[in-house]
Amino acid sequence: MRLMDERAKVSEEGNVVDIRMERSNTCARCHMLVARFAPQVIATSGVYHRECFEAWYFGRYGRRPALLAGPNSDRHRFRVRDKAA
Repeated sequence: MRLMDERAKVSEEGNVVDIRMERSNTCARCHMLVARFAPQVIATSGVYHRECFEAWYFGRYGRRPALLAGPNSDRHRFRVRDKAA
């Protein structure tokens, strides 16, 4: 029985992917990794999943945010329109 437990432990450890969280893009709202080609919003306060940012914005202001195309015409990145503009 003990041999089975150690094999299970090794197989579980073999499937774990080690990711350095301090360097990677994590969503400022849900603290999960933002996938490289997932729709994301780049704001002054950090990087967000688009769904997380829209849910927060709609909950706060009652309407969807006006998002602009991101830098270098990336299809998956958006930026927030400044209110002062």
